[in-house]
Amino acid sequence: MTSSVGTVDVDLAELDVPLLKRLVMSPSFALSVAIGLFVIFGLTQSAQFANAQSWINILRDATLIAIPAAFACIVLVSGGLDLSVGSVLVAGAMTAAATSSAGLGAGTAFLAGTLVGAGVGLINGFFVNFAKIPPIIVTLGSLFAVRAAVVASTGGNPIGPLPADFTFWGQGVVFGIPVVIILGLVVVVIAHLVLSQTNYGWSIRALGGNLNAARSAGIAVRKISISVYVLSGAAAAFTGAVLAARLGSGSPTFGQGYELQVIAAAVIGGTSIYGAIGSVPGAALGALLLSVLSNGLVLLRVDPTWQNFVIGLVLVAAAGLDVFRRGQMFRVSAKRTAASRKATS
Repeated sequence: MTSSVGTVDVDLAELDVPLLKRLVMSPSFALSVAIGLFVIFGLTQSAQFANAQSWINILRDATLIAIPAAFACIVLVSGGLDLSVGSVLVAGAMTAAATSSAGLGAGTAFLAGTLVGAGVGLINGFFVNFAKIPPIIVTLGSLFAVRAAVVASTGGNPIGPLPADFTFWGQGVVFGIPVVIILGLVVVVIAHLVLSQTNYGWSIRALGGNLNAARSAGIAVRKISISVYVLSGAAAAFTGAVLAARLGSGSPTFGQGYELQVIAAAVIGGTSIYGAIGSVPGAALGALLLSVLSNGLVLLRVDPTWQNFVIGLVLVAAAGLDVFRRGQMFRVSAKRTAASRKATS
């Protein structure tokens, strides 16, 4: 059945996208297939790919990307961007390491590191929302300023070795599972529930979808926007504390280029750079793909130079899929609107 509205022909049979097509177009499906294919290829090329310890390392590395990527996803969904993740990570790591080294306990160390990150996020959010400076400029400035402050305050020297009660959270194992992975799973699940199951999460999507409409609907736009930067900063700094615990020391060299991996994980996982669209599980899968690629290419003895090349190709492919998927969504939405108007006319 076909109806016409103005110059637009509407095929009512096309208004509902088939379940199979939605599944194939899903970023999570594409990521799962990509991970599966690479794993199969790796197993045929190297026996180490089947080694349990190799997979523990892959999951650990994925966790340290997934935690900040989960909240980078939330920032992107809100229509923002946070490029300061790597520098905030090192600030959190050094603060936590210094606090732990002073004998104040692991809990205090993690709290101190996380609060430093939240403070940077608060500053980022303030300048984005009140000074009206574009997020890319604000967070790029933070990227340089925060790392410079860390190097200046520490003299460029590492802090360590760190106490066992602190390093347990990065090196310990519970029921055969590394504590790092447990922490990552808990954080990712919480982030997912916040974004997908709360009014706060829907308000974040509203900001990314249409800022003026969100403001007209009574959403506290500035408060919500500032809060997502605070969460992103806190998550990055917390990850830095976990990294320091894993390595047994804090180093000013932590986190160099980390922001690119984090944003890549979110985008590869289906988070739109245009806002409103994205999921935390997708970002976590994106982190897993990056970890599988980087660790897998090492196991396959591929030149490290080509690792970034492969990751770059995957990122561009993911961005292209995002553009295509958005085009499909707008096409279907336009047809539904046209059909609705025809039905009520």
